[in-house]
Amino acid sequence: ALGSSAPEILLNVIDIFAKDFYLEGLGPGTIVGSAAFNLHMIIAVCIISIPNGEVRFIKDMSVYRCTAFWSLFAYLWLLVILLGTSPHVVEVWEGVVTFLFFPLLVLIAWLADKGYFSGGVRPAMGNGTVVSVDMSKEELAELDVQIRKEYGSHVTDEMVQKIIALRNSETRTRLHYRVATTRAMSGGKRLKGLNGPTGRITITDILLRSAKRVVPMETIEDDEEVEKCFLEFATASYAVIENAGSVKLKVSRRGCLDAEAVVKYRTRDGTAKGQVFVEDPRHGRNPSPTCPDYVSAAGVLIFGPGEVERIIDIKILDDNTYEEDEEFFVDLFDPIVCSDTTDKSVQVKLVDNLTGKEVRTATAKVTIIDDDSAGTVLWAREEITIEEQSEDTEAIFEVHRKCGSKGKIVCKYETENGSALAGTDYERVEGEIEFDDGICIAKVKVKVLARGRYGTSESFRVVLKDISGHGAKFDPATDGGEDSCILTVHIEADKKAMERVDAMMSTMKVKWEKAKLGHSSWKEQFLEAVQVNGGDDGEDDPSWVDYCMHALLLPWKLVFACCPPADYCGGWICFAVSLLMIGGVTCLIGDMANLFGCVLPFMENEITAITFVALGTSLPDTFASRTAAMQDPYADASVGNVTGSNSV
Repeated sequence: ALGSSAPEILLNVIDIFAKDFYLEGLGPGTIVGSAAFNLHMIIAVCIISIPNGEVRFIKDMSVYRCTAFWSLFAYLWLLVILLGTSPHVVEVWEGVVTFLFFPLLVLIAWLADKGYFSGGVRPAMGNGTVVSVDMSKEELAELDVQIRKEYGSHVTDEMVQKIIALRNSETRTRLHYRVATTRAMSGGKRLKGLNGPTGRITITDILLRSAKRVVPMETIEDDEEVEKCFLEFATASYAVIENAGSVKLKVSRRGCLDAEAVVKYRTRDGTAKGQVFVEDPRHGRNPSPTCPDYVSAAGVLIFGPGEVERIIDIKILDDNTYEEDEEFFVDLFDPIVCSDTTDKSVQVKLVDNLTGKEVRTATAKVTIIDDDSAGTVLWAREEITIEEQSEDTEAIFEVHRKCGSKGKIVCKYETENGSALAGTDYERVEGEIEFDDGICIAKVKVKVLARGRYGTSESFRVVLKDISGHGAKFDPATDGGEDSCILTVHIEADKKAMERVDAMMSTMKVKWEKAKLGHSSWKEQFLEAVQVNGGDDGEDDPSWVDYCMHALLLPWKLVFACCPPADYCGGWICFAVSLLMIGGVTCLIGDMANLFGCVLPFMENEITAITFVALGTSLPDTFASRTAAMQDPYADASVGNVTGSNSV
């Protein structure tokens, strides 16, 4: 606001010094006229420029209240010092106090911006993430995940970059709009973001434009409609006591039930050995001479139309030898459709019970328990590392029961924070696990939240405790000892997501560097000054208005191209030289306004200042506020343009 008000301030200072500190001329009238123009005309222009059916709200009310109060207080203070304390004279102490109001205004505005007037919380502007060239890869990874959560995981990297760029444009300051508007009026180099008839591109537009390049699935016509029938074991693990005689494995069917489905099965040795019968020509079929644990089996399961369950019965052999728990496997393979009574083609697929994915061979594990104890409970693994996904995922952890499966066991579980925090990195869970008689595997599910990690790893724990059941216990050799059993879960950044963030960061840094307002060399400034629209290779060609304004203002462009670029000395040289140039232009404006008043006898200097000069100095702010009202989803920039300038 101080920079955009510099012409009025300098014109006032020059005029006061030139008139020996008497209130005559253009200075004070320009300030009062410009403030009145801002308050009435610019607000009116902003209101009528908003597209039909749209509304603009002020989001950061604390800063708005500050500038609005000071802009109105200025009028009251003028009445006090000019009509109250010292009529028609501004005394030295009044001038000093008036000047001190300015740093007080800056301090209060800064405190409001930091959130000191809103419960210590900084007002939430934009989308909560600062988008700039200084953004770290960790911040970009978090923003990437936020966008994919909000708009769906199907969005491409290009769409994510466009949405990020749009969100960056949504938080443009009034300075950006003023510079962009001034350049657009004078045929200068365009700033990115002024697109379309209203200058506003929404995220919906981006998604719709990108969707036009994708062929909808509904338009892909198959040669024939295919339905699937799924076969799987009811559970992936069974346990049987050695003296039970047999174990029954349930095979379930779901999906299309109209056709007759056939699947083969066979047993496969693990640590438990199957009994195989050997054909002997003299003595017939004899069992193998090894010490078997079960009778090997192979066969075919036939599911009739509508049938959803079949049983595989495996005989278990008992012996008097002490053994550790042993296991063998039963495989399902070669599923086919035997007959189809429907008009549609049916496919039979095998599904893995643990992962839920289609497989060529579905397997169930059978554990033969040698004793009658309740068993020992422990995690399948004491430490597990999982990769973060772009969406919230449900991690499944297995709890095993070994060295016995007699009776029912119940134990409690709960999550504990480590470096990973509940609610941020994962969802806290607690509950109970029940092992029914003969059941040896249970599952605990924990939702891992997609947060957008980059190169970092966090961990949390899942604790089993309070076990109950005759003779049941935790494995003392595991983490937690005899009282509990602890699983440590490490969450790592997805390597593919890191590669994607690296590529996006590289691409966006180049765009950000090109779009930076103050990034240019002295040579580039002169080249941009002599070319229409600064030689910008934009989508739209320069109009005839751009050519006319460029030809009219070319001398001024060349003069102001002498101003040092903002890259030098942190921009201080540019700031100082700009004020000097503004002062020179202000002197010229003052002389031209006086001459204009001379040729019109009825036009006093005060009237000239309030009307024509104030109109000229406020014109850039008018178009800047209008552009902000059309482009920005909030009214902060457009209204702040008025209250900020007036308070200064």
